[in-house]
Amino acid sequence: MNRSTLTSGLFLLLALAGLAAVLFWPEAEAAEEGAGRGGGGFRFPVTVTEVVAEPVMETAELVGDVVSARRSTLAFDRSGTLQAVHVRLGDQVEAGQLLAELDDAVLLEDLASARAAAEVASEEAAFAKREARRAQEVGEDVVSESERERLSSDAAVAERRVAQRQAEVARLEAQLDEGKLRAPFAGVIARRLLDEGAQAGPSAPVFDLVDPLRREVRLEVPAPLVGSLGVGSPVQLRLDEVPGWQLTEELDALVPAADPGSRSFTAVIRIDSSAEDGAGDPTAALLPGLFVRAELTLRQVDGQPVVPVDALLESERGFVVYAVDPPAADAEPGPFGPPPPTARLVPLRVLARSATHAAVASFEPGALAPGMQVVVTGAQNIFPGADLGIQQPR
Repeated sequence: MNRSTLTSGLFLLLALAGLAAVLFWPEAEAAEEGAGRGGGGFRFPVTVTEVVAEPVMETAELVGDVVSARRSTLAFDRSGTLQAVHVRLGDQVEAGQLLAELDDAVLLEDLASARAAAEVASEEAAFAKREARRAQEVGEDVVSESERERLSSDAAVAERRVAQRQAEVARLEAQLDEGKLRAPFAGVIARRLLDEGAQAGPSAPVFDLVDPLRREVRLEVPAPLVGSLGVGSPVQLRLDEVPGWQLTEELDALVPAADPGSRSFTAVIRIDSSAEDGAGDPTAALLPGLFVRAELTLRQVDGQPVVPVDALLESERGFVVYAVDPPAADAEPGPFGPPPPTARLVPLRVLARSATHAAVASFEPGALAPGMQVVVTGAQNIFPGADLGIQQPR
């Protein structure tokens, strides 16, 4: 094949290519314009759901312990040998009941001696007063003035001696009473620490006494939640040890100081019971020492648009969702079929959120309302104005 033949073939191919460009270029341009108007082209696969208006309750899960509101470690005010223990572990005792006694043999002897001395002093004082009175009744020719003054002074000294002896008796009686350990309030013996014959005293306690009817649930509250809680907030309590048991109470107090170690705050729920046997009392299961789980209601919102939490996207300026805008009613079909819905970015604030849903409010009035649709899955891949291909949730 000569050179002239090759040149002629090349010119023929170029002419055909130019003719094809002229014929098909307008259709390609129209397709691009249709895709830009939402009339076709690529559509981002997403799933959507309808915005509803229903109550949303935001809660927080906390843990804590049941403690007795009154718990005392009981010890004698003086030291001595433990002579008698009148109660056993687990016994129910009344306020003022005698629990234990020290050996008071030596103290009783000292008290008997002190009482005898006080009686002698009383008799001596009575005699001295009689003598002083007689001296005052006779004339100076019988008893001199100086003798009268001496007898009056002796009577006064005898009176002071009586007061001294009586004070010693009172001191010994108080010591004797310190050898009897009594219950300061009604409760249950939770621990018995000593037995008869042991040395007891202020540094050697004998019992732990707890009040089983007055208890407290103390919850650990992380610092970020403190501002959302207040006295009267509803709390639902659960026990791992009692499946199915739950009790709704109210928050009674919030300690306004953080624990130095954990940096958490303490919320208090007071449990008072009048049923000593626990019959028919749902709080009877709250025994001191048990671990408690609590669900606190932080806030509840009604009548606001509600979306799934999976639809929320967090940006630098806060939360957003993608609302689904349907095509205009007068939109014409494109070369690839009916025009698709498009994505619209809606900035908003979250009013309350549960584990699955959030009550929200858009910054622009009417930008998001019940009945509209929002993108749930696929929102990370789209942009405002993107064409959407709505898929059925799996």
